[in-house]
Amino acid sequence: MTSTFPTLTPSSRSFQPGNYPVKAFNAQDGAEIRFLYGDKRVAAQLQLGYANITDPNAKSFMDHYEAMKGTFQTFEFESGNDALNGWSPSTDNTLNAPPGSKWRYAEPPQLESVYPGISSVTVNLISATTS
Repeated sequence: MTSTFPTLTPSSRSFQPGNYPVKAFNAQDGAEIRFLYGDKRVAAQLQLGYANITDPNAKSFMDHYEAMKGTFQTFEFESGNDALNGWSPSTDNTLNAPPGSKWRYAEPPQLESVYPGISSVTVNLISATTS
């Protein structure tokens, strides 16, 4: 088992930047008051798709998930990991995740056998922002 997220380049990526921690309260007359509980976005979501990869590469996602104790532990993408590189129009070619982001699995990786020896994997992550 490895504590390093696999370095494969995803064939698809989807990112939701999360929101600032806001709580809204409504009075009986319909008036609304909102409180901002922090200055950083929280709960960013990242979905990575890996189509038609070898079964050993697919297993590396399951090994990483196991090393992270499922959805419990957080991790950082190591420098040079292709999962985040190449996002446009970002000037630094990285994802616009909240500052200080670490990631954890939102759910187990989803594996689909395409044909013998080849699988597709979908990984859903959620940010766990640190100070």
